[in-house]
Amino acid sequence: MTASFWRCCDARWFQLLFLASFLTLGAMARDFALTPWQVLLTLVSALGTQAAWQWGLALPSRRQWSGYTSALVSSLGISILVRADSAWVHPLLASLAMSSKYLIRMGPPTCKSHVLNPANFAAFAAWAWAPGAWLSPGQWGSTSLAALWFIALGGLVTQRVSRWDVSLSFLGAWGALLAVRLWGLGYAWDPGAAMWLQQLSNGSVLLFAFFMISDPMTTPQQRRARIVYAVVVALGAFVWQYLLFKPHGLIVVLFLASWAVPLVNRARPQARFAWKPVQ
Repeated sequence: MTASFWRCCDARWFQLLFLASFLTLGAMARDFALTPWQVLLTLVSALGTQAAWQWGLALPSRRQWSGYTSALVSSLGISILVRADSAWVHPLLASLAMSSKYLIRMGPPTCKSHVLNPANFAAFAAWAWAPGAWLSPGQWGSTSLAALWFIALGGLVTQRVSRWDVSLSFLGAWGALLAVRLWGLGYAWDPGAAMWLQQLSNGSVLLFAFFMISDPMTTPQQRRARIVYAVVVALGAFVWQYLLFKPHGLIVVLFLASWAVPLVNRARPQARFAWKPVQ
């Protein structure tokens, strides 16, 4: 029975389990500057927007729980990443993020899908456009326990959706770039190694690697293209953050790079990923 459950359960339920537990842990142990009302309004807004689009378009999944899991995942991601002075910012971002799935769709017929990862779009909008909003990428700290949970549960999800390649490619490229930077700055092994580990195992980096850039709907469908895409995003984020000295390189560069994915899918056509139980 247990084996059957693991085979049949949608991978997004594991995402929900992890993100909910991590948000709870952060609110309790790290004193997140986030109110329960903001989280609740984000959830209600994301689910309501998803339902409006699904029922308005008469989609087959409108009567099924599976049709709303992405809204729950996105709302938890937004709650983890975004902070705001007012209560209306989070639900507005959630509504815009979920609507982007239906309004911004590109790609060849075989793999046409939404362009932007909803949580990434909301985080970018919070930084670039929303008044009184900001991102908190380093609020979790970098304790080994948090990093272990990120890797274990994030790895479980990426394995179930066949996106280990993009997560590991990104982490490998990002880690190498950080190591080269520390070496170029003249850091010795101690404290250089500790600084490198802290930068690589930061909660925001692991969240990005396992739950954002690895989104199977907004990454290239062809494996080699995904690997190149992950390395390019890492390189672009490094240039943005450490050479241009601008904040939130991962969020900004992924938002910009996402617009190229439909072109990549057209040049390297492959069947579109579909959320379904693993047999």
